[in-house]
Amino acid sequence: MSFGTLPNALVMIAIVVAVLVRRLSWSELKNSDADAWRGPLIMCGVGVYQLYGNHRYGVIDVALLVIGAVVALGAGYASGMVAQVERRAGKVFYRLGIPGLGIMVAYLVIRLGLAGVGHLLGAASTIGGGALILSLGANLLTQSLVIQGKAHREAEEYSVR
Repeated sequence: MSFGTLPNALVMIAIVVAVLVRRLSWSELKNSDADAWRGPLIMCGVGVYQLYGNHRYGVIDVALLVIGAVVALGAGYASGMVAQVERRAGKVFYRLGIPGLGIMVAYLVIRLGLAGVGHLLGAASTIGGGALILSLGANLLTQSLVIQGKAHREAEEYSVR
């Protein structure tokens, strides 16, 4: 690991820990669709920006990026579907719970495995922070939108406000 990738790795670890801690505990879901997509969309933008600097993409790079995106979206959808949404005192709260944690851990293991395969095959784009940040952003965006949809369907007060 070079000195340039160390800060990216530390940022990724901090983001993953913060997201897992926040999403495993009950959190209020604000009645704003922007709250659901703003942070993850910014992460996607940062990931695309970091990937943009590496203009040479081979077939292996593109294939691993697409596989990573499919895994991220699938895991985001699955963890959003198992998330718990409930009303308390006129407010809507959510958390992932143990099934959601299992899905997130499996996703992270698969994503890091893809980075390892990319390293072995010489696909530089899947190793760097850009691909990881983009993948995690896509995962969280999908997860947030699914949770937001569940809140609209299941929590009457959430939709009425």
